[in-house]
Amino acid sequence: MVLIEEGICLQPLMDVADLIRTREISPLEVTQAVLQRIKRLNPSLNCFITILEKQSLSDAQSMEDLLQNGTYLGPLHGIPISLKDSIATANVLTTAGSPILADWVPEVSATVVERLQAAGSVILGKANLYEFAYGQPHPNYGLTRNPWSFEHNCGGTSSGSASGIASGLGYGSIGTDAAGSIRIPAAFCGVVGLKPTFGLVSRAHMIPGSSNLDCAGPLTRTVRDTAAILQAIAGFDPADASTLRHPLPDFMAHIEDGLKGLRLGVLSHLDSEPIDPEVKTAFQQACSLLEQEGAIISSVRLPDPIQTRTVLWTIFATETATYHRPYLRSRAAKDYSPLVRTNLQIGEFIPATVYVQAQRVRQRMIAEFRDLLANVDAMVMPGVPFPAYPIDPDAQDTLSLGETKIENLLELKTRYTAFFNLTGQPAIVLPCGFSSNGLPISLQIVGKPLDDALVLRIARAYERITEWHQRRPRL
Repeated sequence: MVLIEEGICLQPLMDVADLIRTREISPLEVTQAVLQRIKRLNPSLNCFITILEKQSLSDAQSMEDLLQNGTYLGPLHGIPISLKDSIATANVLTTAGSPILADWVPEVSATVVERLQAAGSVILGKANLYEFAYGQPHPNYGLTRNPWSFEHNCGGTSSGSASGIASGLGYGSIGTDAAGSIRIPAAFCGVVGLKPTFGLVSRAHMIPGSSNLDCAGPLTRTVRDTAAILQAIAGFDPADASTLRHPLPDFMAHIEDGLKGLRLGVLSHLDSEPIDPEVKTAFQQACSLLEQEGAIISSVRLPDPIQTRTVLWTIFATETATYHRPYLRSRAAKDYSPLVRTNLQIGEFIPATVYVQAQRVRQRMIAEFRDLLANVDAMVMPGVPFPAYPIDPDAQDTLSLGETKIENLLELKTRYTAFFNLTGQPAIVLPCGFSSNGLPISLQIVGKPLDDALVLRIARAYERITEWHQRRPRL
């Protein structure tokens, strides 16, 4: 059975989609294989809070019935996909990783869930996450393990999604990202993670963090898989006022067009940056490959990361505390983990004047990035300055990057990701190497607002000439 699992569960989504379309394998057979793999590996990985075995088998059979009647819904037809457990799913327990919502069963699904189901997806279950996508894993639900090393961190709030995809527990997952919470777990687990342009994907009926920063997006094993899911979930939604009324492109149409003539801005100041030497080397090698493929390389610099962190934290903490205010004033407050409760209480006391000033600075940053991208088509930088770090808190305190000791792990972890939540730009991470101890290293590509298709095209061009995305953890 393990060999059967390996043969189908670790294939890219689009390859499995072709097998389903040509009737070489049925949606039910695919779903059964994935569920079998979940039963075998989830007890050690802890990727899922809720597994929808009965429902997913029934949905897979429905997709098979449609095929037998001559109806094919597209590349997601019969494809098993998971959801971060902050995404409301009708008649399914949705906890946000917190005992405060331990019994919450929504009556309606998030728009992204409805769109995935309309495209034929089979919903496998709800993926583990940090409590309310904020703080740390709650003891009630436990820590998700990194499949490349159980002793290393998964990177952030969409941890169950990233670990599950890397492990073959589904072909895609929907996560959320307010400072890097799709991209950092993807980077640490060696998969593809996309934060789309702000407003491209609806957040209706998702448990909110920050209304100005949150984005929902896919995690998959390949760039083409990411494009297929984005195609299904993107687009205007009247239930979410932040979604954009913009014509939706075909994200697959030009994904194989390559890099010739594209202008890529590459970070010019890595020598003065706190970065792991192996990450720096992998990044430089990736940039050389992009140039060999026809890209025109120039240098760019990012704004002050300290200012970015201050502005983002002010906005995030204030907006998150606003949502949680009723819980903080009820008996439920005792059920938060101490770190999350403290962070929420701090957010309550940020003055309105400070919040407004942070929003003003954010607008200046958007203008700065607009100017920064005026002479390039996209930017290229590391996803995270270091590979996954040890789970052991004492070990984290001793982490060093070359000769530089890490003092603020969270700030450094989000150094290359948080900018783009403030500016709303699309950003994708994908593997670009492995460290000497076998942990994934990532590349990040950032585009102009609504240039998601171009970001996917650049990422695909790099993926096509490398083999990093083909590696799988030994489980």
